[in-house]
Amino acid sequence: MQNSSKPLKNHAFNHHTLLVCDQPDLVDKISTALADSEFAIRQPLQSLSQLSISEHLSNMTMLIIAVERCDSDMMLMIELLLAEKPLPIAIFTQTYDPLSQQKAIQAGVAAYVVDGLQSNRLLPLLQLATIRFAQQRSLLEQVDTLRTQLAERKVIDRAKGLLMQQRQCSEDEAYKLLRTTAMNKNMRLAMLAQQVLSTANLLESAR
Repeated sequence: MQNSSKPLKNHAFNHHTLLVCDQPDLVDKISTALADSEFAIRQPLQSLSQLSISEHLSNMTMLIIAVERCDSDMMLMIELLLAEKPLPIAIFTQTYDPLSQQKAIQAGVAAYVVDGLQSNRLLPLLQLATIRFAQQRSLLEQVDTLRTQLAERKVIDRAKGLLMQQRQCSEDEAYKLLRTTAMNKNMRLAMLAQQVLSTANLLESAR
């Protein structure tokens, strides 16, 4: 096996890549294929159970899993891992399991390759996996942003309705009051709207 202490070539970004592989010959094959790339293997492990949150996860930016079979127990560990630390994961397995493949895709695994671990294709596949992972993260962030905006809009609308009822004013006037007050207090509009609703609920419960 190639010496992992060999200096890495100067790439724009060198990933901290961990390899989980239960077959020694594949460890050599993968380590050699990636030795001079940005995905050079830092530390091979025999199983996912050897991953340490404190020792490995803090710096890991790419995980390669090369196993004979990716079973349900392994997929559960991968799901827990991605929940703890989202990162690009590439799985290479020699046995096709449609259920594991579906779970991998749903969990956010960036690449799932069946019986296709070829040295000359390994680097392009990992590069593609990092691109796909970044796209997935961007889409998830956009969805979270839209959900937050929708929730904030509902709070603002409720606060406007409360002010319209209390002050007998129009919707436009209630919105202007909220916006002006938020600006004067240097607060986000949604935060002020939530305070308006919370104060109203407090007064209502005190009756």
